[in-house]
Amino acid sequence: MRTFHTVEGKTRRQAEHARDALILELERKGGAVGSSMSVREFMEQFLAYKEESDTIEPSTVRGYRTEARQIDSYIGNVRLADLSVEDVSGWMRDMRADGYAPKSVSKPFRLLKQALKWGMAQDLITKNPCDFCKPPKRVKTPINALPREERTRMLELARRAQPAPLGIAIELALTTGMRRGEICALRWSDLSDDGTITVSHALGNGDGGFYVKEPKTSSSLRTIPLTRRTFDMLRLVRADAVRVANEFALPFGDPYILGTQEERSRPYNPTQLGKDFSAFCKMNGFKCTFHDLRHTFATMMIAGGCDVRTVASYLGHASVSMTLDIYADVDPEAKRAAVSKVEESFDAEMGGYGDAIMESVIGAPERREPALSFSVDQLKAMLVAAEEKEAKHGRL
Repeated sequence: MRTFHTVEGKTRRQAEHARDALILELERKGGAVGSSMSVREFMEQFLAYKEESDTIEPSTVRGYRTEARQIDSYIGNVRLADLSVEDVSGWMRDMRADGYAPKSVSKPFRLLKQALKWGMAQDLITKNPCDFCKPPKRVKTPINALPREERTRMLELARRAQPAPLGIAIELALTTGMRRGEICALRWSDLSDDGTITVSHALGNGDGGFYVKEPKTSSSLRTIPLTRRTFDMLRLVRADAVRVANEFALPFGDPYILGTQEERSRPYNPTQLGKDFSAFCKMNGFKCTFHDLRHTFATMMIAGGCDVRTVASYLGHASVSMTLDIYADVDPEAKRAAVSKVEESFDAEMGGYGDAIMESVIGAPERREPALSFSVDQLKAMLVAAEEKEAKHGRL
């Protein structure tokens, strides 16, 4: 039997929220017109709930919607009440067969699992099929860090492009390990006279475009010491921007370092920065992404013997274990160099036994006799002698 209900709200969003709440309530009682709610409809309601809760960033919501579309394209038409373990497992198998990487399958799986857990709390379903499924094993992606020669070449090319924003962004990424969104959100007030720069905000990417947000964790809010060269470069760029503003009697305010140098400054769009960097790499023969500069920074710091806790502080990682998990195996040369640290940790003799002792115990290693060498004249003389010898034997 069809029933009608009225919901009210001061705004359209509030009315839609009340409508969704009513549908869920009727679903719990088994009396909703939408008792055949599909996975697609359920995911839309779950995402609306998450967005209304204000517990996640708009950029996270945007990512969730992308993952929800992947779920919808495979099992969106399945009735929520009929969703089975085989449906979920089959969906993941199909994604892998279509060429998706394990990581790209795991992310929407985790979102569906979270959504179905919420559905159980709302009494929409009695069990969560995802609890009985395993996503494909994630393969750790190798870190793409630039070797010393390449990162030096990139830094020199970036400096030639300064004061263009791209050149400054590359130097900051290579010498501080900051994320792309953090670099684009820097303002001149973040640069201190003591040679440090403070990461206090980042640019997030939501449905309405980029927006300024707080760092993702408390550890991401950090102050980073700059190299003397980078600090001086930034001061010169700022002084020139102030000079131009004063010349035209314009208020300066607190512009973005990489943005327009005016009171109502517009930031350098992180997406545009990524595109510009990609073009820069293509022109100059580099094979990396902008985020790989962060990997490059971390790798060179660890290989240089910097304390891991200090590296984690530079990167804004929530824990040292995160830094170790990502970068522990990136530099085998650093491991081999660490042998000297072992030797320095003991007062006992750590040198070798010497060749004489080793040869007396296990025998001398096989040694090749040095190859003989002859001049052209010697070879000709040897050939003549051989021919004469052969002719003599022939006469006998």
